[in-house]
Amino acid sequence: MATRTIPRIDVQVRDKVGGRAAASLREQGMLPAVIYGHKKDPVHVAVKHREFTDLLHQHTHLLEVAIDATVEPCLVKDIQWDHLGTTVIHVDLTRVDLTERVTVSVALELVGQAAGLKEAGTILDHPLSEIELTCLASNIPDAIRVDVRELDIDQSITIGQLDLPEGVDAAGNPNTIIAAVKMLSITEEEEEPAEGAGNEPEIIGKPAEETAEGTD
Repeated sequence: MATRTIPRIDVQVRDKVGGRAAASLREQGMLPAVIYGHKKDPVHVAVKHREFTDLLHQHTHLLEVAIDATVEPCLVKDIQWDHLGTTVIHVDLTRVDLTERVTVSVALELVGQAAGLKEAGTILDHPLSEIELTCLASNIPDAIRVDVRELDIDQSITIGQLDLPEGVDAAGNPNTIIAAVKMLSITEEEEEPAEGAGNEPEIIGKPAEETAEGTD
């Protein structure tokens, strides 16, 4: 696998910690974060919120974190969101050696339209939005793309059938289904929502609810 450029991000060491200090940082467009791992003391830092979230949208997992004159590679280990699940409020970064193997969650991207969807009453079921992979820290894929164009009715793609990059292994059960074309049953097609149920649709796939102040 070709050598990849690792994005660099500048952070500032922060002296004050706690919910009130974290809220003040967010008001200034900064994101509170903690760097830990590799038998070193944790360091409380702040990073520009917009800069970090832009990297998240690019499926970035590995960063070069610059603190003054020191630069060290770090993994995005944990992200905390606000109670609506729309805004990042805190992030944990863990120091990493580029030559060590790590386990990370990577997004799954379905490509194409399944052949079976040409039949009326069919759906493409895709219960997983991401997958756990084990690989070198320097070779984490941005995402795993899954071609579903050949899927017909009652056919599926499992984790074990994925064509993964060299040196990248799936950490989950190989029999776990990623995508499947299914025919809706008569019950599913005719099922009507209970009275008033359509006013507030269920939010699926959002991060767990966090307090507004986050963890610090």
